[in-house]
Amino acid sequence: MTRDAQGEDWGQGCGANCFTLDGDGFTCSQVLDEPEVWRVELLMHDTFLPSVNAFVVRDGADTLVVDTGAPDEFNDTRLMRALLGLGVEPERDRVTLFCTHAHLDHVGLARELAGAGARVLVPEGVLSDMRRLAVPAWRDEMVARMRAEGVPVAEAVELADVIWDHAANFERLGVPFETVAEGELVRCGRWELEVVGTPGHTPGQCALWEPRTRTAFLGDAVLFLCSTCIGFWSVGEDPIGEQMATLRRLADRRIEHALMGHGLQEGDVAERCLANAAHHERRSARALAAIRETPGQTGFELVPAMGWRAPFERWGETPALTRWFLVSESIAHLDHLVATGAVRREADAAGVSRYAAL
Repeated sequence: MTRDAQGEDWGQGCGANCFTLDGDGFTCSQVLDEPEVWRVELLMHDTFLPSVNAFVVRDGADTLVVDTGAPDEFNDTRLMRALLGLGVEPERDRVTLFCTHAHLDHVGLARELAGAGARVLVPEGVLSDMRRLAVPAWRDEMVARMRAEGVPVAEAVELADVIWDHAANFERLGVPFETVAEGELVRCGRWELEVVGTPGHTPGQCALWEPRTRTAFLGDAVLFLCSTCIGFWSVGEDPIGEQMATLRRLADRRIEHALMGHGLQEGDVAERCLANAAHHERRSARALAAIRETPGQTGFELVPAMGWRAPFERWGETPALTRWFLVSESIAHLDHLVATGAVRREADAAGVSRYAAL
């Protein structure tokens, strides 16, 4: 057992192949034998999700870290304690960090790992997302898009402000990194993991796939805790369609071991993927039915019709981040209906989009 500078105990056993990271209940536990994979559970801020996962793959002298968790001074300590508890020292050992997507809860501690000596790998699509989503211009584009969907100006600004800086841009932050392309292999000792595009949650999100053991590091491509949030991108893009295609491709891979950004695998992965795709289809169908029943509604007016479990009678009391999830994914479903030719979007005299079924 080890003591930190404050004298608090950590490193205690919490079951088979498990040790604590602090006195608050955060742990590092082995979740797979072949390849050897450890789950580091870290604090998640601001959402209903209680925690976020980083994964550590070990083989011989090589260590691969998949995602880092959220930026938080305690998470920084926890992640480094997990590595030290596993006998890994980034300054001494070969440590590689792979980033599945650009959200802060997955890459927020990359600077700390890079500063300690880790090599940082960013898929080309994730770098594109960093350049697109983690700049003030994206915040302005989100405000304009929500205004065009009928969101009042003050609320559009509030919702854009609460979410836009949840993406990280390594170039702006000065984090050294290398890029990898889809289809390239990331090596850790004997293991070769393929970089696989999984667009939907973000345009450039990628997973890692190990075919021998049918193991996948999925980021937020699919979760068992909840349906992955799919927010709108730019006009003319279809993130819901991309997500459903990703889910069907993942189902076809017959994944046996799914290592996800939040929570744990709780059943058959293919079944979960197909059920989640069907969930999105049902929500789009609800939106289409509402448009047929009352043509000419704005996107903001259509949000309550999509079957969300939300207190719409107390909308103003709902936390801003929750309102962002509801509004942004509702707009994404309308984009999907437009992309598939099910509805027509037309701007009224004030420049606000209104919808009619085709």
